[in-house]
Amino acid sequence: MPLLRFGALACLPLLLAGGSDFDDAFANGTLHGQAKLFYYNIDKAHDDNAHAFAAGGYLKASTDTGKRFFAAIRFHTSQPVGGNENREQTALFNNDKGAEALNVNSEAYLGWNGGSRVLKVGNLMLNTPMMNDDTTRIVPWSYQGAAYTGEALPNTKVQLNYIQKIRSHTSGRYKKESASGGIGRGITMLGIHYKGFEHLALDSYYYYAPDLYSTFIAQIDYQWLPDQENLFCASVQYFKSGNGGRYAQSDNRNGGDDIDLVAAKVGYYAEDWMISLNYSKNFGVSGIVKGYGGLAKVFTTSMVANGRGNYGPETWMVKTRYDLPPGRWGKSEVAFTYTHTRSDAMQGDDFDAYYAHWKHDFNADTSLYLRYETLDHHNKSDARYLRLITAYRF
Repeated sequence: MPLLRFGALACLPLLLAGGSDFDDAFANGTLHGQAKLFYYNIDKAHDDNAHAFAAGGYLKASTDTGKRFFAAIRFHTSQPVGGNENREQTALFNNDKGAEALNVNSEAYLGWNGGSRVLKVGNLMLNTPMMNDDTTRIVPWSYQGAAYTGEALPNTKVQLNYIQKIRSHTSGRYKKESASGGIGRGITMLGIHYKGFEHLALDSYYYYAPDLYSTFIAQIDYQWLPDQENLFCASVQYFKSGNGGRYAQSDNRNGGDDIDLVAAKVGYYAEDWMISLNYSKNFGVSGIVKGYGGLAKVFTTSMVANGRGNYGPETWMVKTRYDLPPGRWGKSEVAFTYTHTRSDAMQGDDFDAYYAHWKHDFNADTSLYLRYETLDHHNKSDARYLRLITAYRF
């Protein structure tokens, strides 16, 4: 939708509500953003290497979301700077236009606030297991349609989304195309979240995509806090897809109509330290790397390594993180992850991966993030990935 048209539509409900409400909506609105400098290097033993610098971030403006009607708009940009090699492989730029600068409208919606019920219509950023923004690059995924959230029932939140177009993180255009194929008549999602049991949280989602494939997801989370400094947790996930439409591909690594994945994790969190053991097994042929858009939220997920591939991967993962004592210049954390993946079929990808990161927060708004992962493959070339990200919120 052109920006001028969106601006007029965004203001119309506020104008109809009266002059004082219109003034208050803008007086209590917000304007914020983030600036990022992102370096990404991909080093492969027998394939083309890639590296690039990108500078960018986002700027978002919204009216008062506490009003009956509200509106928001956000722009993201990622600009190539400095030297680069095969920069389209870094997924930092506009791959529709030869990996040139990427400038997108990631959010532009009108909202209605009914207290315990909220409706948004327009360009949206989402946070669901199979459709999400994916924060691993400067520019996220975003979606065009409608999103409803209701919390009128005790201990229950209901989500109902209808998406008719999707914009990937390497494109400036909204299209009828998901990460795993065309979406034709669109994707409808129903999500139900229940927290009425002590220590337990239950989540379920159903994505209905008649021209692609439909997916059911269930997740159970358990938490036990023996005291203020210790937390034990355990979780189970299940993903099942089927009802393949004309665009479905069963052997698609991003998602298809034969996902049958179970995942589990157990973890311990102390005041400044955590460790978890994660496991997943996909009994289906289809992968679940990106689902419909973003990155599918499976427990066995590292920076690049994951257990979400196709051809029946089984993955064990150990994750740990330690918070260093705060100092004069801020606070830091270090982390390590080991991933062990083996597949049932010869077409699958067998590998061991080692991931480490160091993140330093100078203050609440400024950070430096260094991430490194090496993948030792058994049936294709090894690879190493390095990301250095500086960010400033304002």
